[in-house]
Amino acid sequence: MNIAIFGAGSIGCYLGGLLAEAGANVTFIGRERFKSELDTHGLTLTHFERDEIFIPAAKFTFSLDPSDIASADVILLTTKSQHTADAAKTIDEYAKNNALIISFQNGVRNPEVLRDELSSQSVLGAVVPFNVTGTGPARFHCGTEGDLTVEHITDERLSILEEKFAQAGQGMAMTKDILAVQWGKLLVNLNNAFNTLSGGTLKQGLLQRDYRRALALVVEEGLQVARGADIEPAAFGKADAAKMIKVLRLPNVIYKIIMNKIVKIDDAARSSMLDDLEMGRVSEIDYLQGEIVQLAEKTGQVAPYNLIIYRLVIQAFSTGSSPKLSGHEIYTALK
Repeated sequence: MNIAIFGAGSIGCYLGGLLAEAGANVTFIGRERFKSELDTHGLTLTHFERDEIFIPAAKFTFSLDPSDIASADVILLTTKSQHTADAAKTIDEYAKNNALIISFQNGVRNPEVLRDELSSQSVLGAVVPFNVTGTGPARFHCGTEGDLTVEHITDERLSILEEKFAQAGQGMAMTKDILAVQWGKLLVNLNNAFNTLSGGTLKQGLLQRDYRRALALVVEEGLQVARGADIEPAAFGKADAAKMIKVLRLPNVIYKIIMNKIVKIDDAARSSMLDDLEMGRVSEIDYLQGEIVQLAEKTGQVAPYNLIIYRLVIQAFSTGSSPKLSGHEIYTALK
């Protein structure tokens, strides 16, 4: 089975690397910088709990030509959400009629955007629960835990994909209600904006009580907006959104005790949004806090907390650097 990773950035290189390590035939489609690094250094994957994996360049192909998706039986789409419409046009032009397209992207609308363009391929939504950060040339570090989740259909290729990920030590679950899982992840990913505004690691932010109190306000509001639109986000990881809100509001002494029991986070883990800011890329805020603001407007609701965070992130990207706000400063901005 031929697998193409379309939009091979940090997440794409990590997922494709796991599959290549398990012996899958993987072709990465991405930018010149990544091609140069992977062709020169091979691909190194690190994990905060598992052993390092090194995949020599001979075990995969990296191409700059999107038409090289033509031989793929399965295409894992890992572009940023703002590039989905363009990616759909490329897939429509070059992909096999029966190719399986799996959107491993942030946000909730990407599968819909793909299906609007594609009529000859099967499109599935999927969720990546963990954080991946580039830590050096052709080196990618996973700093949080969790199993991949993919929309379930009866297709042998999904079973093969699940088997290959398992061989590399990565779990993959399947669900009939991917939208609920995507919304569950979206609420968790609202922390990406907070990490961008604080400019440190995920753990440094979460250890500040005012940071967590501010995040709880934003997540709670997002949950209310989703439910007001008849969407019930699924539990994501070890706790659902309602439990997450309660935990975020705990005093520091209690939070520190149970933090690693809820979700394990590496000391160095950061959000991809902060990476995008520092590398001069476009923000995905429209598909996180922006998604909640837009849904609120569409359904006659309000989302003032998410709107404030949205505007602060837009301002940070306009200046090209994190304002490095403390948790107290973020909480004060909301209150």
